[in-house]
Amino acid sequence: MSAADVPLGLRERKKRATRDALADVALRMAADRGIENVTVEAVTDAVGVSVRTFFNYFPCLEDAITRPDQDNAERTRRAVLNAPKELTALNALREAIGQELAHIEEDHERWELQMAVLRASPSLLSRFLAARGADERALIAAVAERLGQDPESDLYPRLLAHVAIAAVRAAVELWVASGRTRTFQSICREAFTSLAAGLNT
Repeated sequence: MSAADVPLGLRERKKRATRDALADVALRMAADRGIENVTVEAVTDAVGVSVRTFFNYFPCLEDAITRPDQDNAERTRRAVLNAPKELTALNALREAIGQELAHIEEDHERWELQMAVLRASPSLLSRFLAARGADERALIAAVAERLGQDPESDLYPRLLAHVAIAAVRAAVELWVASGRTRTFQSICREAFTSLAAGLNT
């Protein structure tokens, strides 16, 4: 049994419930009012907790809205390293990031709110992607480890990570702009196929 399969204790369930409640209220307020009109105090008042409690879970309001997962970087690293050997590094990245974003179309109400906030505040998009496994530093390190290269001195891992993030960003933006008439995963795969053709890899 993995750590993820171990049932949570009551204390941990309460902590997660509080974190989820803060994130949900922050997101709804940002969608309704615009993020510039939302304060931590308003969020905590609505949830019924202290401002100090909010900062126990999130360093800032933007993180509550994008809802980062502390384990995503490690999951993405493992997915890149454990991807089948016959996959190129670029396709290993595609599969790893795809796993982190697999649920993007499942919770339609939350994602509609999330996309509305991202449309209104495009500067949040990079934070949103990083919160879902597309953190560029983590991706560079994972690709370098898979290829046996140095993440600091070799260009290729850095290039692949940057273009992979660009592909995901383009896919998210098109998915939102098209009104979800196509699945996100199909758009994302198309983006990576175009990249692979351009990189000849």
